[in-house]
Amino acid sequence: MKLKYLYSLLFIAVCSSFIYGQQTYRDNFSNTSYSNNDGNTNFSTNWIESGDNNSAANGYIRITGNELRFAYIWTENIRRSANLTGATAATLSFDWQTSSLEAGETLAVQASSDGTNFTTLTTFAGNTSGTFSQSIAAYISNNTTIRFQSGNNNWTDNNDLAYIDNFLITANFGPSVSINDVTVAEEAGNAIFTVTLNQNYPGGFNVNYATSNGTAILGSDYTSTTGTLSFTGTALETRTITVPILNNSYGENSENFFVNLSGGTNGIGISKSIGVGTITDTDPAIPNNTPLTLFEEFSGYFDYTTTGGSLRTQDNNTNACAITAASSNTLLSPIPAGATIRKAYLQWAHSSQNVDDTVTFEGQNVTANTIYGSNIGSGRQFYGYMSDVTSILQAIPNPSTNVYDFTGLTVDTSNTYCSSATVLGGWTLMIFYELATLPAVTINLYQGFSGESNSSSTYTLGGFFAIGASGAKTTVISWEGDQTLSNNELLTVTSGTGTFKLTGDGDNNGISVNNPFNSTIFDNTVSPAINQTNPYGLDLDTYNISPYISPGETTVSTTVQSGQDYVIVNSVLLKVPSNLITGTVFEDMNYGGGAGRSLAVSSGVGTAATTVELYNALNALVKTSATKPNGSYTIGGMANGNYRVRVVNSTVKSNRTGGAACTTCLPVQTFRRNYATVGGFTNITNRIGGANPAGTDPAAGTITNAQSLSTVTITSEGVVGLDFGFNFNTIVNTNNTGQGSLEKFIVNSNNLGNTGLDIVANGIFDPVAGDDTSIFMIPPTGDALGRTADANFTSGYFDILLSNGNPLPIITDDNTKIDGRTQTAYSGDTNTGVLGSGGSTVGVSNLVLPNYNRPEIQVHRDNGDVFRTEGNDIGIRNISIFANNNSGIRVDAGSLSVIGNIIGMDATGVTVNDLNIGIENVDGNLIADGNYIANAGNYAISIDGGTSAIIQKNHLANNGIAPCDDAIIITGGTGIQILQNLMETSASTAIDAEAGTGNIIISENSLTTSGQDGGNCTGSPQQMAVKLAGDGSEITNNKIYTNGGAGISIVGGTSNLISQNSIYANGTAADALGIDLNDDGVTLNDNTDVDSGPNNLENFPVIGSAFISGNNLIVSGWTAPGTTVEVFFTDINQGTASTGDNQLGLTQDYGEGQVYIGTAVEGSASDQDGSISSYIDEDGNTDNTNKYKFTLPLPPGTVLGNLVTTTGTRANSTSEFSPKAVITAYTVITNRKITYRVKTN
Repeated sequence: MKLKYLYSLLFIAVCSSFIYGQQTYRDNFSNTSYSNNDGNTNFSTNWIESGDNNSAANGYIRITGNELRFAYIWTENIRRSANLTGATAATLSFDWQTSSLEAGETLAVQASSDGTNFTTLTTFAGNTSGTFSQSIAAYISNNTTIRFQSGNNNWTDNNDLAYIDNFLITANFGPSVSINDVTVAEEAGNAIFTVTLNQNYPGGFNVNYATSNGTAILGSDYTSTTGTLSFTGTALETRTITVPILNNSYGENSENFFVNLSGGTNGIGISKSIGVGTITDTDPAIPNNTPLTLFEEFSGYFDYTTTGGSLRTQDNNTNACAITAASSNTLLSPIPAGATIRKAYLQWAHSSQNVDDTVTFEGQNVTANTIYGSNIGSGRQFYGYMSDVTSILQAIPNPSTNVYDFTGLTVDTSNTYCSSATVLGGWTLMIFYELATLPAVTINLYQGFSGESNSSSTYTLGGFFAIGASGAKTTVISWEGDQTLSNNELLTVTSGTGTFKLTGDGDNNGISVNNPFNSTIFDNTVSPAINQTNPYGLDLDTYNISPYISPGETTVSTTVQSGQDYVIVNSVLLKVPSNLITGTVFEDMNYGGGAGRSLAVSSGVGTAATTVELYNALNALVKTSATKPNGSYTIGGMANGNYRVRVVNSTVKSNRTGGAACTTCLPVQTFRRNYATVGGFTNITNRIGGANPAGTDPAAGTITNAQSLSTVTITSEGVVGLDFGFNFNTIVNTNNTGQGSLEKFIVNSNNLGNTGLDIVANGIFDPVAGDDTSIFMIPPTGDALGRTADANFTSGYFDILLSNGNPLPIITDDNTKIDGRTQTAYSGDTNTGVLGSGGSTVGVSNLVLPNYNRPEIQVHRDNGDVFRTEGNDIGIRNISIFANNNSGIRVDAGSLSVIGNIIGMDATGVTVNDLNIGIENVDGNLIADGNYIANAGNYAISIDGGTSAIIQKNHLANNGIAPCDDAIIITGGTGIQILQNLMETSASTAIDAEAGTGNIIISENSLTTSGQDGGNCTGSPQQMAVKLAGDGSEITNNKIYTNGGAGISIVGGTSNLISQNSIYANGTAADALGIDLNDDGVTLNDNTDVDSGPNNLENFPVIGSAFISGNNLIVSGWTAPGTTVEVFFTDINQGTASTGDNQLGLTQDYGEGQVYIGTAVEGSASDQDGSISSYIDEDGNTDNTNKYKFTLPLPPGTVLGNLVTTTGTRANSTSEFSPKAVITAYTVITNRKITYRVKTN
């Protein structure tokens, strides 16, 4: 019966919910858990026991046998709550059963609207069972609670039992909105809540929202967000609320805040009014009691000064809780005029349970870079902070007289701290400055936040050689020291002469009182000494330790000892005058050649973790150091004498992206300095490439063959500024591989990013910003910098021979430029002269070709594929490239510009190779501009793929050695443009695009003497200048002359435009046409032009007459409707061909058009004849088509008897040349070879 009832109830509940917006809160007790939610809505709490063990598995009240059981209960009870806000009705129902409940023993059922005040609904007794159902509308609230407990009397034994099952609250709701809960990572930026309307609500409404704190704090963890949401009233309509989350750099536990809905208008209900936002954090937790460690070292002409203050205003005995909001102070010692502030750190600390990492210093918000913690129990937490404020200090006009202001720190003065006199709030400032007139020193800064009590710590400054004692000092910064507690406290300094107490601050006299942590600001290195005794909770004490330092000392230690008083040690500073060598290893990223540049001149950037070695006069390794992140290094502790400092080149890492990770990158030296006691520094700017540009720097630990060595003489002084400069773009030798080679430049370029590159201009050009340009600085004979000439410099050029086993790496990095002009800019035009036909003109417009200068760099390899590229915007320029196989340059992907190179010959123009292909574009985008490519065995240029290829201003000569070898072969790719080139004496075709896909632009070229081989290429000689298939190409304004075969042969495709070219004297091997459609000789016109083939075998316009009328040339004849007619003087007319050269077995010459006269369009306004007629000539050309009559300006020098020809173009498909016609005086019919009939209307 129980299951039947359950299924019926479920069915009714589901239907009611669908129709009326009913919600059910159900527990079937099917699991032994107090958190079951079997309805369509969750309870707001679990079952909660009182007086029992709150376990669902055991106790007087428990779940057993899928029922809630009560046994032998006295005061024990159990309750559960639901949020029924917005409900219009509610019913409680359940099944029940009792066993052995005797007189006075009952189970009471109670209800409450607040969870505190209950009303009994009914009681059950005896041995019976049933189903309970009753309205609980009177108890509808956001905390409707049902409770079960004993009635009037305690139950008497273990047989007194009661059972509850199928517990159900059914609530009917009108339309309402609810807000979801959100969990978000602190780093996400925003928490986005969704408010949802459950059903239609005509007329719409508004709902207000506002955030409030939970464990998350407004302004520290999230941003206050308030507003109003407007709904139109559509069921399941949603609106979102975005709450900005504040991301801190330190770790926190998960925290929460709330978004509260309120003020619904138009009677709308709010069924869930509170959205809980939970913020998680993956940042590391703030450490407590961090021991002090070496944080930073300053070596050179340095000193430091400090100041600080406390926010406490009274001592512990007066009012340890009294604080102020702001504190001010001046520096304890002035900064000398002319000094440069190199670093400044602001520190602050406070008693607080919460982090306060942003304060106001000098009117500016300052956020901590580092956060520390310390805890002494009893809930007493302290935090310390450190921030780099160098930029703020550097902007202050007179920092020595400035009053430094500090405010904005929250200090906890609650009883947690007040009762134990541990309220803390204060700040300190450390400023490190540099001035050339200061003595050389070493300063160590030890940093941490270490809570000390009955403990001691020692901080040692080593690695120096004391050259005097004057100015030696130590500073200790600590917090929470009390003047009233001095048990067993001590500060000492230990040197070679003994251990000495540091005293003088406040009551710390070192005799009757040892109390260094006594809330003082003290400095006895200035006169008069400073001894402030009111910075409560702060100790900022600087002690003169010069009496304890002797010349030749190599270590000094400061010991901090605390007793009963809890002290937080924050910083320890030690300064000692020292023999030392310090400098910077830097990258001159934008070195452009010539003499090396200093750190300052080059705006160099220091290289981190570079190994620097010190060798004595016997070449023995004395010390090794590593550069800091800023590139500075320090080597101290050496006695007076002569030394050499070496930088291990392989440890120099570029600051460019990828530099730190590149294990194969190698720089070359561009700058170093020597130092002598007499004379000071000497800048070495002429050793570009190091001691031996052809050598490679050895591994660490040896001075033999080291590339970067500087000499130093030390005489009780500091040598500050012994700098070394390096560059990763410079090529200083002709080696196949290794440091300073072309191969290493490519390795560097492939691995290093280009951000920040803006190489300085040279005497020839200015490299583009962002380009990774090679800087050739190979020494020639008589090197301007005095270096030994490279072994492979002969006859004015440098020879780089690549072994077959060590090819150049494929160039994969974008914007890499290999540019031989940088060598010319440095060493001059040592390889004088030009090659090829530079300076001559090409194309109909007679455009001038550039000069093809002999370069200073040649690169070659027996196996070929000298250069291979895959990156974007690669450049190869002004180099001689040749090989005995494969390609000179191969583009596998990306884009490449090949400019001003000599390809297929050495740097003097001599062919000493068997290069197959000059430039091969496999699948990239190519610009080949201004190159001289000659004597390639197969092709000068091969285009197999890519989406852009621009071939312009090149001279291609004598390419190919077999019948099918062309100057340019195109088998794939798109976006191909061939412009302003000179191509001559090709074995086969100048431009072979038979296998291309079309859309090729060929313009303003001069193509001549193609077909030099004349052998069998696929069945016949291939000796034309241009062989073309595919659709949509354009051949315009070219000079095409004296080629072995046809000028242009269209062997496939349509819409190939041939316009305004100068085509003449072709067919030198055998008679051939200027334009040949289908490569089969003259294609005669057919009636209505129905034949098909390349360019649709377009009928050419037939000239009926051509005569002079005043200053005009009048041409008439027949052509298809809409044809664009171009008129030319023939090559026979111009004297470059003879009559009969273009008859090809017919009776008429199908003249090549050498000089363009003009253009007109049939049917246009300029066409003076609109009639239609048929014609036929003696060769069989025939058609029945439109007539035309055009008037063109008479070209100068035109006389009777000149010969003209035409081409016709429709839909960009151009015909062959028409038979020649003679210009005569006007007659009715001048071309007697044509018979025609006028069509009557």
